[in-house]
Amino acid sequence: MKKLAMLMLLLLMPLAGQAGETAKTLLSVDLKQEPFADAATITNVPAATTVDVIKRRGGWVQVKPAGGSEGWLKMTSIKYGDAPAAKGESGWGSLLNVARSGRSGNTGVTVTTGVRGLSPEDLKNARPDTDAVKKLDSFPKGRSEAQTFASAGKLQGQQVEYIAATSITEKSGIGSFFNRGKK
Repeated sequence: MKKLAMLMLLLLMPLAGQAGETAKTLLSVDLKQEPFADAATITNVPAATTVDVIKRRGGWVQVKPAGGSEGWLKMTSIKYGDAPAAKGESGWGSLLNVARSGRSGNTGVTVTTGVRGLSPEDLKNARPDTDAVKKLDSFPKGRSEAQTFASAGKLQGQQVEYIAATSITEKSGIGSFFNRGKK
């Protein structure tokens, strides 16, 4: 039982250390009202701006720049723990930083972080975008509508020949590969 409790404590430590921490933006980035790429932009946050991390949702973190409004940034646009280690620091902060963000200091080594699927909360809060559906409905739906659309835009069809599979694997050199068929 003691081992299970210790394991749970170790697994939950990165989550506990996340809120209330500071981070710096890695590049100039738009601060969004909601954690979505198409959400309204509040402002642009310049590179190397210190922000207070409030919480994380999927691949996004809610932050508050000094003297600014709260908003959302992509998790990959910030770096946690950029301050030098204080004298006597045990290193737990660095370990938690690696577990949370995949970054270990300023060495440039990065671990890929992935976000999978939608959470139950995302599905519960999903709202249809009726304007996008209307726009999709306005696109050509069949061959004749597509041809009418293409002629209205003065577009012309072109026949494109496939590259033979053997020509990709030949070891005859790049020049002869790209000049194939030209006489």
